[in-house]
Amino acid sequence: MRLKNLIQSQHTEILSREKNNDKFLHLYDIGAYWVAFERSACRLNGLFSKSELTLFRVPDCVEYVVMASVPADEAEVCLGEYILLHDGIYRKVRSEHSLPTGDYRHWHEMAVRSVLL
Repeated sequence: MRLKNLIQSQHTEILSREKNNDKFLHLYDIGAYWVAFERSACRLNGLFSKSELTLFRVPDCVEYVVMASVPADEAEVCLGEYILLHDGIYRKVRSEHSLPTGDYRHWHEMAVRSVLL
């Protein structure tokens, strides 16, 4: 239910954060899991190879939106000390490396294929 409410009420803000995001990992606490979308999902998937990928559609977005999720306890242990901002369910983590657009686009295509097949 928390995930559904997050996507329905904040998808525009979330996708806006991710549009040119090459420096941060934006995470959202939905209870037992932390989730990330698009470019942040790419980073989270790179940090947690067993993260679960999910696709969904939102209004005014032609492509699938990719979401990665990891158990909250694992994310907290790994990323807890790197959190720059903690605002309710939202956490912002600074990344050590930038995310080139080409790398992200390739990951996005592969993520969509892996979920759809």
